[in-house]
Amino acid sequence: MPTYTPPKTLGDLLLVEVAPGWTKEKALLAMGAAYPLGTVLAKVSGKCQALDLAGTGAAKKAVAVLGESVDATAADTPGVVIARGAVVELVELHWPAGVTDVQKATALDELNALGIVARAAL
Repeated sequence: MPTYTPPKTLGDLLLVEVAPGWTKEKALLAMGAAYPLGTVLAKVSGKCQALDLAGTGAAKKAVAVLGESVDATAADTPGVVIARGAVVELVELHWPAGVTDVQKATALDELNALGIVARAAL
């Protein structure tokens, strides 16, 4: 018998929102990728993209977490991001392939400085 696994939602990722309308905001996601819910984002030239730990400058700095899945393979696409004042589920964060524990810790510190705290739900 097949089993049904419901898709992940914002409620799976966002555990605490300090203030609706302040915690989340709209952002433009850079063309060229399909971004899953929970992607740790950097901001380069005014557009959000997946954190690029092999990149340089702003591409390596975590600034937000994507609050929905966004397909931006064909064009820059708007999406909702968690930008400040939140607690997010640690296991729901989506990291770049090959990320190390040290790189994760650095990115989590950068998010924490913005008031985005990642922790495992009890």
